[in-house]
Amino acid sequence: MKRMFLFIFISYLFVLIGCSPEPSEKVSRYQENNEIIGEEREDLIGEISDTIYHSVDRSNSDAEELMISPPDRKGESIIPSEGRYTISAGVFEDPPQSGRLLVYDENEVLLIDELLDFSYGVSSVTVDLNGSHTVHVDGLDQAFLTPAATEISNELTAGIWEVGKDIEAGSYAVIPADFSFGYLQIFEEGELPRVFEFLNSSPESAINVQLQLKDGQKLKISRLEMLQFEEQS
Repeated sequence: MKRMFLFIFISYLFVLIGCSPEPSEKVSRYQENNEIIGEEREDLIGEISDTIYHSVDRSNSDAEELMISPPDRKGESIIPSEGRYTISAGVFEDPPQSGRLLVYDENEVLLIDELLDFSYGVSSVTVDLNGSHTVHVDGLDQAFLTPAATEISNELTAGIWEVGKDIEAGSYAVIPADFSFGYLQIFEEGELPRVFEFLNSSPESAINVQLQLKDGQKLKISRLEMLQFEEQS
């Protein structure tokens, strides 16, 4: 009798295993490569500024160093000349500053929304400004815009980067330089944006995302101080 019950129980387990549903595409994509798709991706990306697909003159002939010094904590906005800039705050001051950086296009669509904070945000953001973008800082005593030189690198910080100009096309394993939480978004005209999540709290939990990058793609790194791109054969 016991053997009969054991046989029935084992048979029942096999039936349950055989009938268990396959994981959804959303779950599979995240399990395989930490890629977010579906409604959650749309929520994270929000409305897309068309200017993310555009490039500025990297010679920075019109770019100039600027300082934003709001008269109060409610913030201040400026429209810088065309160029590629690194935007930072006095995060290394004592005590460090902390505030919000917003960059809008001429249609008031957000291109950048970051917290400038050495401990809980990023220390700087690098981005193309086309001469009609509005830069707004809130909660900071000062923010600095510095023309950014262009060079190929496998270490990219927070901001927007172009494959072929800032990093070479190719196959990469991507990992954060520190143990933090944030996103890498990939934009390519005519294609749906892709979003990859990095959530690391210790060396043992370091996430390794596999990517194939193509010339002309734009990479938007958000909430992460730096991503390392390790070339794969």
